[in-house]
Amino acid sequence: MSLLNAQVVTSTSGDDHHPSFSSTVKPYCFTRAFLHLPLDFVKSNGLMNRKCEMVLKDEAQRCWSVWIGSAGRHFGIIRGWTKFRAENGLRVGDAYKFELIKNGEMPIAQFHCKYSGKVAKSEEQ
Repeated sequence: MSLLNAQVVTSTSGDDHHPSFSSTVKPYCFTRAFLHLPLDFVKSNGLMNRKCEMVLKDEAQRCWSVWIGSAGRHFGIIRGWTKFRAENGLRVGDAYKFELIKNGEMPIAQFHCKYSGKVAKSEEQ
């Protein structure tokens, strides 16, 4: 198990099942502009040695440009996380599911989140 205490699901059978993991937003996500992805998830999906742009979709199906890559001994979203986090009103303790829906030259992931308190900015407008 990684630092995230995440549950990793790597099923790729059928169109309805995409590799995913579930976790909660940790305090480091607010002190660093970074979101760790579990190494088991990263390795099993061939992302380990990549540094590339990724499309991250939020609950409202808005698309965000983020960059994934390694930072020291960790791998995750290394650019774009701060803006995504702020615009979606994420807080420490929010439960989320990170689902890789397309793993091509530019991966696409869906960020499903159960908010602990604040409603996402898109719903306020």
